[in-house]
Amino acid sequence: MNISFVTPGFLFALSLIAVPVIIHLFNFRRFRKVYFTNVRFLKELKEETSNRSRLKHLLVLFSRILAVTFMVLAFAQPYIPAEQGKKIAASTAVSLYVDNSFSMEAVTREGTLLDVAKKQAASIAMAYRPSDRFQLLTNDFDPVHQRLVSRDEFISLLDQVKISPVSRSLTSVLSRQADALGMSGAEEKKSVLLSDFQTSISNFEQVQMDSSIAVAVIPIAAQEVSNIFIDSCWFTAPVVQKMQPAELNISIRNNGQIDAEALPVKLTVNGAQKAVAGANVNAGNSAVIKLTFTPSGTGWQKAVVSITDNPITFDDQYYFSFLISENVPILSINGARSGPYVKALFGSDSYFKLSEFSESQPNYSSFSENKLIVMNQVVSISSGFSSELNRFVNAGGSLVIIPDSASNLLSYSECLTSLGMAPLTGFIRNEERIESLQLEDPVFDGVFSNAGKVTEATDLPLVSGYFVSGNAANTGDVLMKLRSGAPFLTRFQKGKGTVYLFHSPFTGSLTNFARHAIFVPVMYRIALLSEKHQTLAGFIGVDETIDLQGVSVSGDEVFHLINESNNFDIIPGHRTTTEGTLVDIKNQVVLAGNYDLKANDRLLAVPAFNFNRSESDMSFLTADQISEALGKYRLSNFELMNAEKAEIVNHFSQLSEGIRLWKYCIILALLFLAIEVLLLKFWRK
Repeated sequence: MNISFVTPGFLFALSLIAVPVIIHLFNFRRFRKVYFTNVRFLKELKEETSNRSRLKHLLVLFSRILAVTFMVLAFAQPYIPAEQGKKIAASTAVSLYVDNSFSMEAVTREGTLLDVAKKQAASIAMAYRPSDRFQLLTNDFDPVHQRLVSRDEFISLLDQVKISPVSRSLTSVLSRQADALGMSGAEEKKSVLLSDFQTSISNFEQVQMDSSIAVAVIPIAAQEVSNIFIDSCWFTAPVVQKMQPAELNISIRNNGQIDAEALPVKLTVNGAQKAVAGANVNAGNSAVIKLTFTPSGTGWQKAVVSITDNPITFDDQYYFSFLISENVPILSINGARSGPYVKALFGSDSYFKLSEFSESQPNYSSFSENKLIVMNQVVSISSGFSSELNRFVNAGGSLVIIPDSASNLLSYSECLTSLGMAPLTGFIRNEERIESLQLEDPVFDGVFSNAGKVTEATDLPLVSGYFVSGNAANTGDVLMKLRSGAPFLTRFQKGKGTVYLFHSPFTGSLTNFARHAIFVPVMYRIALLSEKHQTLAGFIGVDETIDLQGVSVSGDEVFHLINESNNFDIIPGHRTTTEGTLVDIKNQVVLAGNYDLKANDRLLAVPAFNFNRSESDMSFLTADQISEALGKYRLSNFELMNAEKAEIVNHFSQLSEGIRLWKYCIILALLFLAIEVLLLKFWRK
């Protein structure tokens, strides 16, 4: 057995053993000889007294020597190292992660799981030296917790930890700990994880931890609880219109062991109940429930879907917001030979707000005010024109390109190439009929009856002249195809926007498409799809940026994110990009709900925030599963520990310093001092 010392310099104090020896020698009494005529009995008495006195003095001497020895050893702090040759570090940095997510609200005999974790963290900190440094880390990633503090300050910060709506993955927690410990400069670095280790966040397979950091994994036992929650929701149609039926899809997950029957599902919009239904969700499965309602207003709509499921209720509501526009602004840039079809279609419908410019006098500054731009048989596209179109599409706008038979192929090809599309290489005159349609695409939604089928008997447009494209990496989606296989209508995605390219001019001598019955619904659908769903729904702790596409603000406008029901009002940071404005909320939202985002008094958007659904899966890794994961992914610097308090404290006191013996030395020193007192007081002469 190898015994080492924390401060071996104190061993020089063992020379103090000489003090009781010297005292003993000076106090040792020599017996004188006394002559008697008959000394037989005196001789026996003398020998007995002398032997007993010598024994007493020797015992007192040994007691003093041992008392001094163990006192010196106590100051030298002897210990038995946990590993052969391992020495105690002069400085130690410890990062303790306390999981304070919703799942830690579960109640045990000792209180909530969070209370248990906090007590364990305090006990672990007390097992270290007062000179060691500590980091407290929670799911909030609070800036206050990014630094190392003293033990007393750590305990004070620990008392302030409360349940948080934020959930963090295991890898993100370990990454934060590694950053803090890496900058600590300590000789020894330790990480402690106190959590219920929900399956959804325990991604051990992705862990890449510095091998110099010893990690203690302490699972706080939790019981699995049945939970039914709303996972997400979305509209079936890409656009929601005023006074038009809208179908909402709601995904509900049942993580329990019992089927849910006739579970009430309620939709509320702007505080008014709009729809209700009963949901049947099998145990361990998801179900999609459809609710239909008719919006009655325009502008931003604040909505929430809710269910009732006890005892876990934080995920029983799903907040979202959506925008209903009064109209769709459309800009038509007309060439010299453009036909009247675009104006006739969009100019006569009040839902569309049509404005027109000549190709010779385009107003670039008005591009961002529109959802759809139609290049109606423009002959030539300048480089500046092309650049502005790129900016418009990248920001989320939709662009329809209808070339003219006399179009400048070079300028068109340069523009199309900048948009990531195949250039036009030539014009072919050949009479063909449109034969193939991508009927499953949203562009054709509701265009055809007869269950959406196109047969040989279906009357489709004729084309007698069309442009062909060269080879390119991005061939786009061919929505309409001629009998020869050449495309008639192609769609491309660019940035956040969409480009539609018709390969034939809308000239009556080249195609009857603009006069065909299919023209109106196809162009109508393209215009409606340009009004992309502005549905804002995010998760707290995950979605920390609000993307306002096409929204520009002046430099002196002050942003406010407001929720009046929660008395919440903050000034978030923002930055302007070429595509709009990005608003950073930086973990400041902690309550679910609909929020108003304003610039001064101007309403920009109504973002909605929900509690993270990663906490909704109430399944947890067992100790055996954690142990298996540590072995499977070769996390050799990780150690699984029992959550018993006494075992944890004992473990951390011995983890690197071994078995500390100084307490035993003090006990033995006091014991031998007590023996000395007893010898001197009660040993009768």
